[in-house]
Amino acid sequence: MKTRTALIYLAVLVVLAGYFYYFEVVRRNARTEEKEAALRLFQVEKGKITSLQLDKGEGKPITLNKQDQWQIIEPIDSPADEFAVGNLLTILESLKIEREVAAEAQDLKVYGLDNPRLHLSFLADGTRHHLRIGSKAVVANQYYGSGDQQNRVVLIAANQEKGLNKSLFDLRRKEFFSLKSDEIDRIEIGRAEEILALTRVTKDRWQAPAFPEVSIKNSKVDSLISRLIWLRAKKFLDNEKTDLPRLGLDPARIRITLVARDKTNTLLLGNSKKAEGIYASGGQLPGVALVDEKLLEQLPDSLSDLEDRTLLAFDLDQVKGVELKLNADGDRLERQGEKWKWEAGNSRQLPENWQVNALLWKIQELEYLPGSLPQEDAATGETQLNLVLYSEKDEKLGTFFLAELPSEKTEKGLLWFFKDNDKAQPYWMSGETLRELVEKTRKLLNPES
Repeated sequence: MKTRTALIYLAVLVVLAGYFYYFEVVRRNARTEEKEAALRLFQVEKGKITSLQLDKGEGKPITLNKQDQWQIIEPIDSPADEFAVGNLLTILESLKIEREVAAEAQDLKVYGLDNPRLHLSFLADGTRHHLRIGSKAVVANQYYGSGDQQNRVVLIAANQEKGLNKSLFDLRRKEFFSLKSDEIDRIEIGRAEEILALTRVTKDRWQAPAFPEVSIKNSKVDSLISRLIWLRAKKFLDNEKTDLPRLGLDPARIRITLVARDKTNTLLLGNSKKAEGIYASGGQLPGVALVDEKLLEQLPDSLSDLEDRTLLAFDLDQVKGVELKLNADGDRLERQGEKWKWEAGNSRQLPENWQVNALLWKIQELEYLPGSLPQEDAATGETQLNLVLYSEKDEKLGTFFLAELPSEKTEKGLLWFFKDNDKAQPYWMSGETLRELVEKTRKLLNPES
């Protein structure tokens, strides 16, 4: 009997809980969503919008259509910026009425809606919708607007107006290259009759077919590809496309070609326009554009700029000990678990892990300067800097020493290096690199200096 009563009570409790959940949670959420939907100017889903037109009352309207991707078809034919168009559609979908001003306005001129600052029309699921934005309201940071009911005047937040009121430049795609970095199998950089060509041998290895004996540094090629893929047009010059010789684009000063298995993108670079950039044409963009002048500094002039001139290749985890000496002050760091500590019995201030890693990263990045290596004997006597890296079982990974630190005005200096029992060899290094190496060592040995 007691069991039966308990089951009845349990059943009642379940029913009450279900009732509470449905009416207090589900229905409440539904009512909230209904209220929010009622405040939206348009009841549309952005995924169903297939055409857009923006008319600012001056110049030709901007018209975009969507097939697989968005394309500007007026006043030019150009790929659209998918991200910019996507943001605009999101605002349209969620465009909120801040307040209704007039249900049936008799004089739209009062609100600047007789000749709106922006008339945006769009096709969604076969129906054409209209948004008009007029004058800025006197009170609050809002604009007068109207939707499909032209005489119904509402207020729209200024930040939404800003997100909708886009220029042709805002909506144009600005990337020249459409390839992904891991798709690229070949790179060509041509200057006049000279062509620097690189081909991908494996995922992490590049080769110059004309000079297969030269070791190419993968990170340098990755950096070059990244700069090219992220290259953006700063400005479009749609009226200049018939004057290519004057712009240095026919023939081009520099020709950059990226090749994938089934696609090739070529970018032409021309003359510089003072304080504005370099003329560019090609890739996936029509016409002529300006790009940042810094691009010229980032492009390799020759194969030498991509050559792997690393003194010592190693992983940070390989390093178990570091011997440091700066003038007469020296010590040794040991890796103990996740921490770095000074040799047993040392009373120096314990270093932070990032400080030791910063020095190791700097050593990883050490690259000698191109050109003839100096023919000198190893320095004898006192040295200003000594660094020795140790791996497991106290085996030396490499030894570096600096006889003389170059002054601030000196562009390069000599760093000596050897591995195992090899003879120490001198290498030209940039003066800035050597000064940074000394400074990071000093910070470890004397944190308060």
